[in-house]
Amino acid sequence: MAEVVERNLESSAAEVIYVKKLKLFNDREVNELIRKRRQHEYSLQKRNKRVLDYDAYISTELAILRLLRLRRQQIDDRRHVDKIERPIIQRLVRLHQQLCYRFQSRIDVWMRFIQVCKILGRHMSVVRLWNRCLQVHGRTDPRLWAAAASYHLHEHTKVLVRSTLRNLSRESEQLSEEQKSTRHELSLLTHHTDKRKKSSVRGFLKEMQEQVTELDRASSQLSREKRLVYDSVYLDAIREARRLLTEGLILNPECGMLHLELVKLEANAADFFNSRILHRANSASAHLDALSDRVDSSTQNAEGATARKKVKRMAKVDNEDNATFMAGVTEDVPFVASGGAFRLVVEAVTERFASDPLILNSLNAILSSVPHLSDDSILSVLNEKVKKLDQTKPSPDENKVLCQSAKFDEQMALSDRIAQLNEAVLNGGIGEALSLWDSWYTQTDPNHNNPKESFRFVDPSIPESVSLLRTRLLLCTVDHCQTGDATSADSPRYSLSVSTDINDFVCRTRRWLDQLATSRWGKTSPDFWFEYVEFERKSGDCTRIPSVQWRASKTLTPEAYSRFTHLLNSTLDNN
Repeated sequence: MAEVVERNLESSAAEVIYVKKLKLFNDREVNELIRKRRQHEYSLQKRNKRVLDYDAYISTELAILRLLRLRRQQIDDRRHVDKIERPIIQRLVRLHQQLCYRFQSRIDVWMRFIQVCKILGRHMSVVRLWNRCLQVHGRTDPRLWAAAASYHLHEHTKVLVRSTLRNLSRESEQLSEEQKSTRHELSLLTHHTDKRKKSSVRGFLKEMQEQVTELDRASSQLSREKRLVYDSVYLDAIREARRLLTEGLILNPECGMLHLELVKLEANAADFFNSRILHRANSASAHLDALSDRVDSSTQNAEGATARKKVKRMAKVDNEDNATFMAGVTEDVPFVASGGAFRLVVEAVTERFASDPLILNSLNAILSSVPHLSDDSILSVLNEKVKKLDQTKPSPDENKVLCQSAKFDEQMALSDRIAQLNEAVLNGGIGEALSLWDSWYTQTDPNHNNPKESFRFVDPSIPESVSLLRTRLLLCTVDHCQTGDATSADSPRYSLSVSTDINDFVCRTRRWLDQLATSRWGKTSPDFWFEYVEFERKSGDCTRIPSVQWRASKTLTPEAYSRFTHLLNSTLDNN
């Protein structure tokens, strides 16, 4: 522990030397600074890590940084800023990285690190942090997907535009300097060379002229990139935001907020394509002919001829810009610009949340803000659904009674299904019981031929649903144990076949449990995670139990997680 602490302190020796050299701190303050850092480093080396220790260290480093800047203002000295402040900033970044690594389940830790990187101007680090945060918390907090899409669409876009224009301006200045020097050398060789020596430098003159032509072409290419940088960056931002929202909807298909954010994004994309890209996709020849006819009708003299040449040259440049830009556009531009994608998303949201008045009212507000993209038919259908829901909306007392009766009916239905499974086991065996389960909760999608699991929509707060889950896991385990016993007497290679069957059973069951973990089972049911742990302990892989417990810690609500730990502790006490 002491070696690690002293090594970390030695890394800050250079900045302390420069602080003493500039007399920003006196000897007593320098000693206090080193003592504080040593104290914080020792607190970070404890066996039980705490967020408070990292927060205290970060607060101390921020206070040191502010104090250094105040002392610089007092003495008006700007020397060695990079050598003093850069190690402090690197230390802050290191502390935040360790904090996010050790406390991945806390979203506030990730958000603070993202905010720090924004303040420091590390926007590529912000992008990587968003990706990592979505990998960890994408299933538990759908709002993160909307926040990441908003960052890519607004803040990151502005940063990319500024940095791209800055780089292009720097390259343009270098090219202009090269053009000036090359043209100057060419003029000297052309006008100030003796006639007897011109034949000997003719090849060199030709090379210089080709070099000037290449520089002019590169300069025009840079100018074209400057003109296209806004549209290309915003187009990439729309694509990235759409990708994030669709991935969030795949993991959280029941989140209405993400559906509404996707509707807003498609409305913005339709306006952007209509104003910035649609005219590029159209044929430029008609535009050129119209401009030429306009100039021919208005001017007939020499000035008109000059204007025609200028218009043709500008049209040619526009055509080249449009061709360069449209080479990277893969979307159906007329369809998106006319609002086709927007209307498809609106129809999908209307069908999916037909019984949710809050989502429908929010969707109606969005459609009223973009009347040029909304059809009267969509608005009329949406208004009718909202009116029907308002008319059929029960009073609070009636709603409470209906909820209680619906929950009671669901409890009775689940109890009846448990009884049917037990009866099927007694009459036809475990195979018939599993077939009965599949007829209830496993349907095949006719479009994709994939099994669609509907048990994930069962309310996990009902005790009978947890009993049904236990019954399913018990039936699967007993069925495959019986299959292994039956195979052992017949097959000469029974050990290999049995191990293969058991591995397939474990993989299928684990895949089914992972699907349930992405629903409200994983967020609200501690019994589900307890059964997951018991399945890995009895039939699966014991080495996966810590990872399952970690997933439960970051997925469950605090109250549900305390119940989960109580179940685990009671199991250990019984054993």
